[in-house]
Amino acid sequence: MHTVSIPAVAPSAQTSITLAGRPVSRLGFGAARLTAGDGWGRASDEGEPRRLLRAAIDEGYDYVDSADALGPGISDEIIGDVVRPSENVLVASKVGMLRTGPHGWGVLGRPDYLRQQVHATLLRLRRDQIPLLYLHRIDPAVPLSDQWGTLRELRDDGLIGHLGVCEPDLTQLDELVEIEVPAAVQSLYNIAAPANAVVADRAAELGVPFVAYWALIGRGLARSEYDRVFRVLGAGGAPFGLSAAQTALAWALSTRPNGLALVGSRSLRHLAENRRALEVRLPDDVTSRLATEVADALGGVAFDPRRTAEDER
Repeated sequence: MHTVSIPAVAPSAQTSITLAGRPVSRLGFGAARLTAGDGWGRASDEGEPRRLLRAAIDEGYDYVDSADALGPGISDEIIGDVVRPSENVLVASKVGMLRTGPHGWGVLGRPDYLRQQVHATLLRLRRDQIPLLYLHRIDPAVPLSDQWGTLRELRDDGLIGHLGVCEPDLTQLDELVEIEVPAAVQSLYNIAAPANAVVADRAAELGVPFVAYWALIGRGLARSEYDRVFRVLGAGGAPFGLSAAQTALAWALSTRPNGLALVGSRSLRHLAENRRALEVRLPDDVTSRLATEVADALGGVAFDPRRTAEDER
């Protein structure tokens, strides 16, 4: 007697979410790859990132996520060149971090600096209003009420549409909620780095969209660890017709029904392939099993966003 192999069937997936008052795809375009390297410098062919961004929008990416620290200022400038305010694309940027060099990052939440960077971002984006602006990091040296209050004043002046916060810990998020519930919470979150699940859970309780960055695990693991994790993802996603990369995205989307995931690539083919993850909602037992298997594959190794897959210890 012959047995018939029946492909795994997942529940239907939710492909869009309401963010900053408008529906957007649950896969957003992360703008770091519009720069020359890791968020620093200009591409040698300055037309290439502009062509990539236009092609990504045509592919269905209607949420573009940037920051003044990317470039610095370069990704915002490219978005300003390519995306017209009249287009049905949600443009978001961030202020509150600064670059100390090609590999250096700092946090600065002084009200005068935040105000300056909002005005500079508006010039680069060629807009009268930033539709969604995140406080990139909460500066522990400045009262949160001063940081948020400055941005809220600018919103009241019509320069900002909605305010979100990036990478708060749970205590910071609850402190912010005492001032105002943000329009969005953005944090690092993927199957190899799920620690911010507690922040995402709190956002869900508040009815706030959660935006996962580095959902694709493009970096953060040494090559040997990366390969072990992606073997697990490849095997787990195969019954659903997903590649390893698509499975990583599907896991993030399936475990965060209140959220969306950011992806960035210099390859339009990869960006198009990523969208397959929108079509599949992995069942809860599959997401739990994959999380356990990935943790076992890592063997206690911590995800480190400063490390690339090419680095071996």
